[in-house]
Amino acid sequence: GLIYNSPAEHTAQGVAAIVKLLREKQPQMKILLLGIFPRGATPDDKYRKQNEASNALIAKLDDGRMVHYLDIGSTFLGADGSLSREIMPDLLHLSPAGYQMWADSIHSKVTELMK
Repeated sequence: GLIYNSPAEHTAQGVAAIVKLLREKQPQMKILLLGIFPRGATPDDKYRKQNEASNALIAKLDDGRMVHYLDIGSTFLGADGSLSREIMPDLLHLSPAGYQMWADSIHSKVTELMK
């Protein structure tokens, strides 16, 4: 069996498996792979750090052709790296305002990939 050295590697391997399956099933499909969104109130939150470590690994899946990695996590953060409950009320799931920020942040990349 596989040995996972960290939760971040475990998450990245799962994402890589999904991307691989999508590429096998639909090789003509372009994939916009978003970084895992930040969580926790502050930059020191252990789960936020875990997400960042996962993102560093899944970013390597970007091949510049069919798989495009985009990290919009900073969109949701204040200047000090804090996460507002107005954007993520439970510091994990987006509010309606957070979903609008998400849509606005990926609009131009989606438009580019649709060409």
